Amino acid sequence: MNTTTTEVEAHTLTISRDFPADRKRMFQAWTDPEMLTRWFGPPGVTTLEAAVDLRAGGEYRLTMREPGGEIIVHGGVYREIVPPEKLVFTWVLAGQACEGSAGFHAETVVTLTFAALEKGTRLTLTHEFLPTEISRTAHAAGWEGSLTRLLETVA
Repeated sequence: MNTTTTEVEAHTLTISRDFPADRKRMFQAWTDPEMLTRWFGPPGVTTLEAAVDLRAGGEYRLTMREPGGEIIVHGGVYREIVPPEKLVFTWVLAGQACEGSAGFHAETVVTLTFAALEKGTRLTLTHEFLPTEISRTAHAAGWEGSLTRLLETVA
């Protein structure tokens, strides 16, 4: 099913989590290909390759292997880059098998904000325009797993 984001019911996911790393390191973890391969993806998923063209309009691409061996690719375009405060990028659902997203082709948007804390950074992740409530729930689980791995990387 080819669907644009204007044709689906838009579901939004927001997650906030505190990390014991400064904003510069947190921003780097999201934009440095080598760092992304160390943590991106929920437990059991291996990020094989990360390509980053860090500029407004630049593309990123993450190639991952799921526990069963299936290769999946996530990618999109950077919309806004304000180091070390904010990062906005598209997240393209291209018929992926993600629960609740299967069969959809939609461009969703992820916004990351990095707020300075006395001893670290509060990351707030907002994922907008998810096509179904089931997709929102599934992405929440994926992002939570990724953020747990990110914590292990920057701690």
